[in-house]
This record gives sequence, C-alpha cells and structure tokens, in this order.
Amino acid sequence: NGGSDTVNGNSPDSGIPPTRPPGNINPDNADYTTLANDTIYFDFDKATVNADERGKLEAVSEWFKANPGHALFLAGHADKRGTPEYNRALGERRALAVREYLVGLGLSASLLYTNSYGSDRPAVDGDTEEAYAKNRRVEIGVIVQQ
Repeated sequence: NGGSDTVNGNSPDSGIPPTRPPGNINPDNADYTTLANDTIYFDFDKATVNADERGKLEAVSEWFKANPGHALFLAGHADKRGTPEYNRALGERRALAVREYLVGLGLSASLLYTNSYGSDRPAVDGDTEEAYAKNRRVEIGVIVQQ
C-alpha cells in the first residue's frame, strides 16, 4: 500500500523507540476481531488516552499476559477532517499513546507494533459527529508469533 512506513522511526516523548515488525508481519494480517471490543476512541484532534478508555487497555493487558506467544498491532486512525498527511501523523500519535500506556501496564515494548492508516480506513462512513467519533480510534490486532 506504499504509505504505511512514513514514520521514519521517530520515538514518542517517553523515549520508548517505536518497533517496526519483522518483514513477514503485515498489519493487515493481524486478527482485529479478538480484541475488537477494546478499540480505543479519541477526542477530536487528540492523541491522549481518555480515562474512560483505560479500562479497555487494562483488559488488553490481562489478555496479553494470559496469552503468551503473541504480539499486538496498534493501528491508529483519524476521521476525515484534516489533510491525509496530518491524519496519518495523528493516527501514529494515537497508536504510540496506546503503546506507551500498555508498556506502563507491564507489556514489552518489543511486542507492540504501531501503524497508522490516517483517515484511509474509516470504521463508518458519514459526515456526522457520531461517524467521526467512531473513526478516531486505535484498533488492536493480535499477531501469533511464529
């Protein structure tokens, strides 16, 4: 798809370097259904994990600890307002915020991969605030490690 490696390894403010997956792991091949109920939603133009979303990340952390041999893909998304470049960067900041929170809960940073789709893959179509709110998200994909 050409545009998914636009981050150039920039690290988030925490100093935890982003991890790029090995070449044989594609974010599109991750299982996004297992933890679909734990999709993290964000406020407009924000990349901060809201207090009411943190319980989902605690549940993800518990699942991850109970299911060794997996890695997680954190796929950041934005609504369609803003330029494609801006939305891709915002999706990446959201994915990194979720990653940083999960690392804080004890997960290994080396098993948490981030990717941003910006506004390219909306969860729902539409120009309402309700549609926009569903598209401002980080989806958590499960990777079975070989």
